[in-house]
Amino acid sequence: MIITPHMADLWLTHCNPEHNRVLSDTVYERYARAMARGEWRTTHQGIAFDTTGKLLDGQHRLKAIKLSNVSVEMLVIPNCLVETFDVLDAGHRRQAAQLLKIPHRVIVAAAARIIGQLYKMWDPVTLFDGFYDTKATTSDILRAVAAWPELVNLAPLAAASYRAAGINQPTHLVVLAQAARTEYADRIEDWANGLISGANMDQKDPRLVLRNRFFRDRVLLGTSAGRKSSYNLIAKSWNSWAQGKLLGTLKSLDGEGVIPVIGTEKFRPLQPEDVSRIDGI
Repeated sequence: MIITPHMADLWLTHCNPEHNRVLSDTVYERYARAMARGEWRTTHQGIAFDTTGKLLDGQHRLKAIKLSNVSVEMLVIPNCLVETFDVLDAGHRRQAAQLLKIPHRVIVAAAARIIGQLYKMWDPVTLFDGFYDTKATTSDILRAVAAWPELVNLAPLAAASYRAAGINQPTHLVVLAQAARTEYADRIEDWANGLISGANMDQKDPRLVLRNRFFRDRVLLGTSAGRKSSYNLIAKSWNSWAQGKLLGTLKSLDGEGVIPVIGTEKFRPLQPEDVSRIDGI
């Protein structure tokens, strides 16, 4: 059908659910330029609504129609099952981070891929270094975030530590989220303050040792390629700090596996019945 700018505006205003992903300016502006130049072509990718009349797919295309002020012919499909939302892969792939309407959503989603795998919230799909699930589904990631609200609450500390010292954000966030459920949770604030300031600390203070290690190897440890190593270094430093111990050297060793966060030995992996009770975000 022909979708006019006015029609696109009405659908975006009244039919677009709040939980839809965050719009990408780059994407809809690119679409709008193509429409304004008359280069947009009708394909199988169009607009989809669920059985309640809510928009499932196509908000970027509708935004582009509104922006370009050009009427465009598109396929419009009503009465789609709501369950199809998580597996849609339209012109601009729907990512979990785009569905989280929270600050620091990118690092929260990345951390959820790690913590969900650590606690066996889903079957392994594609692991990086036996540690990070590179292809966890959108639903899996959203469930992990719902199960671990500490990821959202502590993300600002992970972001501030990265800005101050280059500490890898997702892996740091996973360590902090686990620590928040242990008897050492009250030490998190001082831990973060030391990482951020780097001032007035003993040379063997675990926070200063960790800062220095990331400053030295920031290029590797601050990237996804050094994700498991960075996690183990952070966990070792946190474990020493939580117990009030000094730390002489800090190394990540081949074959050492994933270092457990102190206090989490009391945790049990989430069971299927636990996950089924968690509402998605």
